[in-house]
Amino acid sequence: MIEEQKDLLGENSYTDDLASHMSEIPAEVRKKWPRDLTALIDIFSAALNRMGYDEEEAQKISLTLLHEQSMYCGGRYFYLPKKDALQRAIRNIDLHKDWAEKGVQPSELATKYDISVKQVYLIIEEQRAYCRKRIQPELF
Repeated sequence: MIEEQKDLLGENSYTDDLASHMSEIPAEVRKKWPRDLTALIDIFSAALNRMGYDEEEAQKISLTLLHEQSMYCGGRYFYLPKKDALQRAIRNIDLHKDWAEKGVQPSELATKYDISVKQVYLIIEEQRAYCRKRIQPELF
């Protein structure tokens, strides 16, 4: 697991430099950071610890994730759905992949995901529309 992660981060990643200097950042400066920022590092690290990463690797990966997130949405607010909505969205993506890539039939999907066949068709329709929008943006 650790070797795969090193490949992901690269030999001389920005995170190595960031991680090595975190302890040098004065407490007064860190106090100015939003609480959510330090909470995200703690949340990411705890999840990675539960997955079997040691403390040092978990911290390094957490900082990398935070860095990537800051590059994408730094300086702006963004909506993060609550747990149930996020789980539904992930379920819908997985369901669509099962149908589109593996050819799993709607009746089997209904059983697997414990929903009705009608819901399966609605989810497939919705996910197909999302996929189509990514591939073919609207003209007008």
